[in-house]
Amino acid sequence: MSYLNLNSRLVITNTETKQSIVFNHISDAEIKLSVKVLGDTATVTIPRRYGKLKDKEVLQYIKAGFSVQLELGYNGEYHTEFNGFVREVGSGYPLKIYIDDAFYKLRKNSFNKSWKSVTLKQLLSEIASGYKIECPDVDLGTFQIDNASTFVTLQALKDQYGFSAFLKDGTLYCQFAYDVRGVGRIHTYDFTKNVKKHSLTYQRKEDNKVRIRAISNQSTGKKVTVEVGNKEKEASVRTLNFRNKTEAELRKLALKTLDSLVFDGFTGNITGFGYPRVMAGDTLELISPKEPEQNGSYLAESVTIRYGNAYYERVCDLSYKVK
Repeated sequence: MSYLNLNSRLVITNTETKQSIVFNHISDAEIKLSVKVLGDTATVTIPRRYGKLKDKEVLQYIKAGFSVQLELGYNGEYHTEFNGFVREVGSGYPLKIYIDDAFYKLRKNSFNKSWKSVTLKQLLSEIASGYKIECPDVDLGTFQIDNASTFVTLQALKDQYGFSAFLKDGTLYCQFAYDVRGVGRIHTYDFTKNVKKHSLTYQRKEDNKVRIRAISNQSTGKKVTVEVGNKEKEASVRTLNFRNKTEAELRKLALKTLDSLVFDGFTGNITGFGYPRVMAGDTLELISPKEPEQNGSYLAESVTIRYGNAYYERVCDLSYKVK
């Protein structure tokens, strides 16, 4: 793909006046997308030649909270790679702009509320009103928010219960880690054609010593615990917390999580070009003509998009094997 011409466009819009300024070229950008980390981010560098626009300093057109759309592509073709809001503007030139995704607004609010008993959907509807909610039917039991934003509360749900959240087209999705975003779109990386480099290692299921401990706190005050996976002392232990789950339900949840962590296949990251446009949550189908037994499909857990004057690439971190 080295013969293709790179192109970029950055549009920054004043969210109050709706007036936009367009940069038809940027120096570089790094976009970080993840199904595990709450909130995607981007950093964009503006060339020095944009010191002034329309006889005004560039900084007069860029303020925290302004909306941003970044488009990248080849040979005059543009694709939106990131939408968000300016979080911070660096000082000096070349100018760096730090951008958050749609979670930007959900970092700015604050709630003080407690429930004796609340479902996940009830909680999300309270702290993210205006968004459609997609989540499993889960009873959280007692829950309290002390002067915390929606973003901080979602992070607490991730830490305590293992939920991963993301925003898409006006909908807040909050799912168990192994369900988040499904298999997404499917893209193919052929090691002999469109892979720039990789740092992948092939692991075997029997070599991965992981044990899952699933705990359910019952409304009666009792606690149900199920453990699955490797029983050896040196095995790493992952703990999952739930409420009012039966032993059978706990075992099913634990086994699903174990399957996402222990498998025969690749771990690590693989770097491709700007196209295909792999996003976090998509599925990467890896093809190895020299070692076909290692072919397989994997969740792209995180994707870092890098763009500059001579490169446009995607670094994809693999997660579990998609069946």
